[in-house]
Amino acid sequence: MATRTGVLFLSLCVFSGAASAQSSDRAGTWEFGVSLADFGGEDISGDGGSALSIDNDLGFGFEVNYNLTSRFAVGGGLDFSSPDYQATRVVEGSNLVDKVSASLDVWTIHLKGTFYFTEGALAPYVEAGAGWTSVDSNIADGPPTTGCWWDPWWGYVCSSFYDTYSETRTSYSYGVGIRWEIADEFVVRASYGPVEVDTERGQDASLDVTRVEFAWRF
Repeated sequence: MATRTGVLFLSLCVFSGAASAQSSDRAGTWEFGVSLADFGGEDISGDGGSALSIDNDLGFGFEVNYNLTSRFAVGGGLDFSSPDYQATRVVEGSNLVDKVSASLDVWTIHLKGTFYFTEGALAPYVEAGAGWTSVDSNIADGPPTTGCWWDPWWGYVCSSFYDTYSETRTSYSYGVGIRWEIADEFVVRASYGPVEVDTERGQDASLDVTRVEFAWRF
């Protein structure tokens, strides 16, 4: 991954060289954007022979940044994806292996810092972030809870609800990208880099993310 990131970063620097002479005074402005992100798959080994295989998935997100200067910005982002996965579970004290297939609900919220290498309308950048990733397995962790109520349309209704296995863990992100100011109020950013999640048990998860963001500056 490091080689791929380095080649991408050098390409961005060369590509932006011609535009760096055009200054862009973005200091003191806000940017709000929506993004599409391709989250790469990951195979994770756990304790006792357990394993988790996560498929790649296309997710979406929201970004907000404040440009402290023309070179440095701080902000945050919220991402959501719902990849399919297969979990391998080993029954304790036996050779029985149980395989479960389902979809994860993954929410990530990060605070980020971004450094631009030029002040031009076309600027390569590096960024790093830290925050939390919440994962819901969509697998019930116990018997259902049933509740009943009177509904003004349907009458007397009963329904069952399941609690699922879910956790929130510390996570980190970093990457390289390029920013293009198409107009005074409109910005496109493209980046590549991993999101690393501290599982606290077994192997940590690392998902490579390729992201395209469309932002409005004000």
